[in-house]
Amino acid sequence: MGRLLHYVRLPLLCCAVGLAAVFASHGGFSPAGLQATWITLVLLALEISLSFDNAVVNARVLDQLTPGQQRFFLSWGLVIPVFGVRFLGPLLLVSLAGGIGLGEALQAALHEPEHYHALLEQAEPRILAFGGVFLLMVFLRYFIDDAKTLHWVGALERRLSRAGRVPSLEVALALLVLMLVAWVLPSSLRSDVLFAGLIGLVLQILSTSLADLFGGEEEAVGRMAVGGGLASLVYLELLDASFSLDGTIGAFAITSDLVLILTGLGLGALFIRSLTLMLCRERALDKLVFLEHGAHYAIGALGLLMLISVGLANWHVRLPEWLAGLIGVLLLVLSLSDSLRQRSRQDA
Repeated sequence: MGRLLHYVRLPLLCCAVGLAAVFASHGGFSPAGLQATWITLVLLALEISLSFDNAVVNARVLDQLTPGQQRFFLSWGLVIPVFGVRFLGPLLLVSLAGGIGLGEALQAALHEPEHYHALLEQAEPRILAFGGVFLLMVFLRYFIDDAKTLHWVGALERRLSRAGRVPSLEVALALLVLMLVAWVLPSSLRSDVLFAGLIGLVLQILSTSLADLFGGEEEAVGRMAVGGGLASLVYLELLDASFSLDGTIGAFAITSDLVLILTGLGLGALFIRSLTLMLCRERALDKLVFLEHGAHYAIGALGLLMLISVGLANWHVRLPEWLAGLIGVLLLVLSLSDSLRQRSRQDA
């Protein structure tokens, strides 16, 4: 237990410092200070609940990297998703969707949070289409694989595995879902959502294909090994970005204070990074054999919910932010429980 606690020592310390800084800068024990601290804590919990399954998948990819590449992902790889995805990413999307300059979007984010929130909501369908298709492809490519022999939900997964004999079936299914979502949208929005979803599809195929190309050759040394590591790092960042999009939009439903959002989501991302490292170095996925299955079911659920949200917005219906996190946690708990039972049977 002491060894496992070592992994979360830094995140706990950073959380204490971050929450103390928010508490002090917003008036201490005043109502504003207590409210800001509580909101930051809620955002931290939102990030962890939405991204726990991300840590499981990341750990499997991270296990294939060299120690130096792992350190890069866990250090600079934290800066990229926190400031790149959660801050610069929405700014860029708001700029493109709203037809305004990046400087104007930054001005709105820093000084006009309500206006920025409105601009972000305008860009929301495109953001969710991109992230939803990317995550749906991660789910489909994991289960639609005729070489897959370990199954958790046997009746379903065996059929999906056999379906892997059909070339590019996962691409066709993802495109079908995207077209169904676009079909219910107004014509003015349809092409933008389709284009955003196609970008997510292409990036997922490209990043995983490059990682497989470089990482799949046994003689891949030197330049090839470096290329494989870089491709895997790009894939990890894209995967993390897709997970972050839903949480970032959900965070603006809780507060428009960009500083609180970055603090809460950043502290949550630090926890997820440490959890990823623990799962990788403790070889947890080799011991808990169904945990990766549960994580991919959670990824598929999140991707579908993001795409469904795009369609439901046409009827002004919004899914609660906690729903995806709750589904993900339940699936992970079930897969963890079955993994522990499977391990105990093997040890008996």
